[in-house]
Amino acid sequence: MNDMEKAVLDMIERRYKKKYTGGIEVKQLMSGGYKLVLDLGNPDKRTIQISADYNAEDFLKYIEQELIERQL
Repeated sequence: MNDMEKAVLDMIERRYKKKYTGGIEVKQLMSGGYKLVLDLGNPDKRTIQISADYNAEDFLKYIEQELIERQL
């Protein structure tokens, strides 16, 4: 697990007061941004992919806002 994956998991636990146990992958893009892939294991919402050209700190803020807006 890389540092960004750990940071996303920590943010999810802090926000929802629960541990996320599904698949997670965060990759740095060639553009310098990041891509998050969450495997929800749900037939209706199998995976979520979120990409943005932000630095690490801003990407984590963006992910939190996206999860709120997507009601996850």
